[in-house]
Amino acid sequence: MKRTRGFTLIELLVVISIIAILLAILMPGLQKVKEQARFMSCRSNLRNYGVAARLYSDDNEGDFPYSFTWLYNRGGVNCNWHTARNNLETHPELAGVMWPYLKGLGVHLCPSFDVVARRMGCQRCGGNPDPVEPQYGYTMNSYLNGDAWNSVPSQFHTKIKDIKKESQVKRPAEVFYFAEENSWSIPGLNNAGINDNNLRTTPPCNTDSFATFHKAPGRDLNRGVCNAVFIDGHVQEVSAWPEGNTWLYAWPGDRPIPMW
Repeated sequence: MKRTRGFTLIELLVVISIIAILLAILMPGLQKVKEQARFMSCRSNLRNYGVAARLYSDDNEGDFPYSFTWLYNRGGVNCNWHTARNNLETHPELAGVMWPYLKGLGVHLCPSFDVVARRMGCQRCGGNPDPVEPQYGYTMNSYLNGDAWNSVPSQFHTKIKDIKKESQVKRPAEVFYFAEENSWSIPGLNNAGINDNNLRTTPPCNTDSFATFHKAPGRDLNRGVCNAVFIDGHVQEVSAWPEGNTWLYAWPGDRPIPMW
């Protein structure tokens, strides 16, 4: 009777070693592809935000929504964004003015932000007992029909405090509308992470800034880039670096952009 020859232990070890080597070679590439897919999903979300903003403005004589009540109607109440009990699908009574244009779209959370926010936590939400379970991850430029003009020196107030309509922004392709923001602060770049879905920046880099978690070099989450949708509706990659770059894209008034 003919006997069937099986694999020897050495042969099995060789095969396992080869598989391990192949996985080691392929895994970085697979991770890169996965992150790129997340990045594109975030871009797509912001593109939908741009469309929703356009619909809102068309229905409201060209006005921007108020930057503290566009998502939640409670204004600057902190840390709604990561609290599942404040999810607007289940609690529409908390919804702000733009929610009717966004509800049901499932475009409120960048998958990359979901991962890093859970890992990094919320530095602005001290004392909040709710776990960080991101619900909403995008923030509106506070200089568009907002109160961020109170953050600038008085000599610049008149240039932006009355900007409430798209038609008043002379450079709609250069001023961002919505963007991504970190949940943590970065020394020398900002002193605040997302807390109220409102991005208020100033040139001294002592307030908010764009996010830095996409395409992070060497996995340094403080040095990557993010996405933003601009008033004209286009989405592009932006960087908070060099310092003050967020301010460059936030200022809706005349050039030259003021610095202090």
